[in-house]
Amino acid sequence: MSQQTTNYNRAKTWQIGLFAFNNTATNVAMCLMGYLAFFSQNVLGIMAAVIGVILTSMRIFDGITDPIIGLFIDKTDGKFGKFRPFMLVGNIIIVTCMYLIFAVVPTLDNDIKLPVLIGVYIIYIFGYTFQTACTKAAQAVLTNDPMQRPIFAIFDSIYNTILFAVAGLIITSILPPKFEKGMLDPGLWKQVAIMFGGLSFFLTILAMIGIWGKDRKEFFGVGKKDEQVKIKDYWPIIKGNRAIQMLVVAASTDKLAGSLAQAATIYFYGNVLLNVSLSGEIGAIMTPMTILVTFIGVGYARKMGQKKAFVVTTWGSMAMLIALLIIQPFDNISLTALNFNTILFMGLTLLQRGFMNVSGNMVIPMIADCADYETYRSGKFVPGMMGTLFSFVDKLISSFSSTLLGVGLAMIGLGNAIIEPGTAATGSFFWLIMGCMYIVPILGHLASIIAMKFYPLTAEKMEEVQYEIEALKNKNTVA
Repeated sequence: MSQQTTNYNRAKTWQIGLFAFNNTATNVAMCLMGYLAFFSQNVLGIMAAVIGVILTSMRIFDGITDPIIGLFIDKTDGKFGKFRPFMLVGNIIIVTCMYLIFAVVPTLDNDIKLPVLIGVYIIYIFGYTFQTACTKAAQAVLTNDPMQRPIFAIFDSIYNTILFAVAGLIITSILPPKFEKGMLDPGLWKQVAIMFGGLSFFLTILAMIGIWGKDRKEFFGVGKKDEQVKIKDYWPIIKGNRAIQMLVVAASTDKLAGSLAQAATIYFYGNVLLNVSLSGEIGAIMTPMTILVTFIGVGYARKMGQKKAFVVTTWGSMAMLIALLIIQPFDNISLTALNFNTILFMGLTLLQRGFMNVSGNMVIPMIADCADYETYRSGKFVPGMMGTLFSFVDKLISSFSSTLLGVGLAMIGLGNAIIEPGTAATGSFFWLIMGCMYIVPILGHLASIIAMKFYPLTAEKMEEVQYEIEALKNKNTVA
């Protein structure tokens, strides 16, 4: 079926570029929350195993709220559109809770720190779900052109590569010397919460501008009026939509591995490489090349389809992880006195991050493909439900990252210890870090590759899907 037979709903490039900031805005929060286990143990004084179980429980609760909020999104069609109200309200909640957790909780009495932290985090979950659900769901109205959808991944990858590099640099290198206790100083985390909160809100406003012209009824669905969406509609989607089933398996296993690696990163740089500031410095150096690799990967996706690009780049990332695990070029890593280990470590890590960026950022536009496939399959336009169904399972599986790290530290006798950066990791502590950074991510990639064997949405299939949706919309319009 020729692509020219379909009259695609295309977006302007600047609209895609601005809307991609919605994901960056929530990733600003996620980046800071990635340090919550370290912050809770080493600043608040909460045992690693305890905070690990709490964060896992909260993430499971987070997943449970997703389908409910997705249902609200699909039922919403007001004066301010379907998505913008959830984006704005969600971000206000996120920013407020970030400040309360990192700036206010450390000032409280020890006996109420934990319950207040839990209460605020529960509220944070609702805000985070409001906004992240829109990133996934709004893809279905932004553009349905198979050549355009991967463009989102370019912007998303550039923004987030820069974000995580700069954020790591700020938290581990720039700010610590300004505070007496370095990363253990509560004042550092208060300042980070203010900086990150302001940035997240600003990016949300830009994203709302980007989706403004598309957040209208004429871009919703297939032309049906007053379509009723009910919670019971989830079961037919789960049962019949093979595309979302396989994408959930692929992305959630990678997410579990990625979350675990992120949580262990501070220990990797601080206790394996023995220089925690290298985390931000290496990230900043690698940013331009990571973006270049992403451009190449997304260009490949536009020609060959998102499924094939996802599989190829996942293989690439897994190969680099295996090489790093086997070679272990971790001794004498230095940016001031370059040596063979430094060049080898940075080269393999650069390629691994580039490949992983492409596959990871391809997931969001692939969710839009799954939403269109559901419209093609059942006639229902339920992007909110599709996106939050994905998030529900994704969060349930990936929620175990905090527990795995916390339990792992407890099992080797470090669960209630303050782990000082610069103390060499040996024995079981070293291999715990290797498991988090490399072994679990390798297994996650392997699960993704197997799942993609059964994912039906090739480039050719998506052309057929869009053609049939257009035909259905034309039929309903005439009727």
